[in-house]
Amino acid sequence: MLVGHSISDAFGRILAVDHGICELLHRPEAELIGMSYKQITHPDDVTWNASLVDKLKASGGPLAIRKRYLRPGAPAIWSDVQVSRLRDGLDQGRLVGTISKVELEAIELSPAFLWRSANRKERDLRARRTELGDDLFADYPWLILLQLYKAEAEGVCISLIQLSRHTGCREQTLVRWLKALVERELIDFFDSDICVGQLTSTGMSKIEGLLEVSLDI
Repeated sequence: MLVGHSISDAFGRILAVDHGICELLHRPEAELIGMSYKQITHPDDVTWNASLVDKLKASGGPLAIRKRYLRPGAPAIWSDVQVSRLRDGLDQGRLVGTISKVELEAIELSPAFLWRSANRKERDLRARRTELGDDLFADYPWLILLQLYKAEAEGVCISLIQLSRHTGCREQTLVRWLKALVERELIDFFDSDICVGQLTSTGMSKIEGLLEVSLDI
């Protein structure tokens, strides 16, 4: 559903915005003018959003971006944004955005979203370990599963040495956890110098189910 249009300068600072967008974002026009689109974009979406816009050349586009906008006093909201960069005249370099609201049922939990959720889970666990200690909050099995999931999502193999470095678990202890996960039919353990293992279909299904439940949409 079309919400409205916005115009920003070459650096993404908002110059003009339709009333519909103000309502969508729960912000008055006076507040939005002068803000960067990065300030109202969900933190997990800022980096790739900015990288796409930076690559948009003059007269290029429209560029299609699905992202979450931050709203004061309300949950972030998914939107589809079509972005073009103007080429001629005094408006050269300016960004024109067309924003449409995305209904929740239309959002696909794509591999990219699940990969992002896995990264967030890993960051949260690392923060707990740092603040509260490894003796109670290491949760090595979950870290192992997340690392194997991320490796498959990125199309790479992960060795025992790499897995040990990423999880902070000693190799000897890591092997015991890997064998325990094999017994639960969550992974296949290869015991190879190049690839330590991968998730089984059961393991993949269970991990993605947990990531879908925890994904902030």
